[in-house]
Amino acid sequence: MMEQREAASWLRARLDRALAGRQIEEIVPTPRALVAFEAAAAVSVDPALVMRAAAKLRAEGKLLPAEQEALEVGIRLARPALRMERGRLPMVSALALDEKERSSIEAMLPGIATVGWNWDIPLATAFQVAPCVLATNAHVAEKLLHESQALACGHFVARFDADAERSQRVIPITAVLALHPVEDVAFLALADDGPLAHGLRLAREPQLTQGGHVLVVGYPLYSDSSPAFVDALFENVYGVKRGSPGELLGLEADLIYHDCTTLPGNSGSPVFDARTGLVVGIHASGQFAFRNTAVSTRAIHAQPQLRPLVAAWEA
Repeated sequence: MMEQREAASWLRARLDRALAGRQIEEIVPTPRALVAFEAAAAVSVDPALVMRAAAKLRAEGKLLPAEQEALEVGIRLARPALRMERGRLPMVSALALDEKERSSIEAMLPGIATVGWNWDIPLATAFQVAPCVLATNAHVAEKLLHESQALACGHFVARFDADAERSQRVIPITAVLALHPVEDVAFLALADDGPLAHGLRLAREPQLTQGGHVLVVGYPLYSDSSPAFVDALFENVYGVKRGSPGELLGLEADLIYHDCTTLPGNSGSPVFDARTGLVVGIHASGQFAFRNTAVSTRAIHAQPQLRPLVAAWEA
């Protein structure tokens, strides 16, 4: 019973953090807003159920499974996927960053790229960990290895966005350098140095707690498996760099669970600890409105053959 009360209390606090002072009615789509969606949207989002679940939670009632699921949808709708503006994070309260935290993360944004075919067909996200080394997921690297001839011919590229100081850069990927022996992590070699001198800063031993504030930055892509209402969250614009704030749902060995709003193209995205500005994980997979999984940077640092591929390890 005590565990149930603690879980409900944590869920209420998590909902309040996601809403950031807004009312649940401001977050869920109204029937009028649903008119523009496909009919499936009305099934995937039940505004009345979301609001009823929130009211029941605040009244300390026990949620039914359907209400729990609806509330997760509500929380996810309150977690925006914010489009970058010339290499800067938008000035919105949902990010909950102070100036120091914002500056620390923004300094690393140029080193985050979309990876894919050189005729502008994106596959996933990757980020610099050394001048000419990218980190991403093993399942992304395996797609490149499956097209080994195309990889050898330079048909796979990393595309680094333009910002206030730099023009867009497109750099061929020359090889898959290494795969983690267990976790969904891989390293790619670039034909030239990326925008950052040393790459993003990674935590050797992330200091994380449940409820901690994190930010995923990457290139979400449209997927037929996503609920119809994601078009509203992403304004029907996919394949552009976005920052998705959220929090940690739990830790398990070298895995991190979070609730940032992500889509398939976010595979390989860095997960930032908002307090320190360090990368603490690599987003690997997710189930929309349930939870996402990332691999802790600790899993990389623990591998002697992988550790030297990262230029900027920090405590």
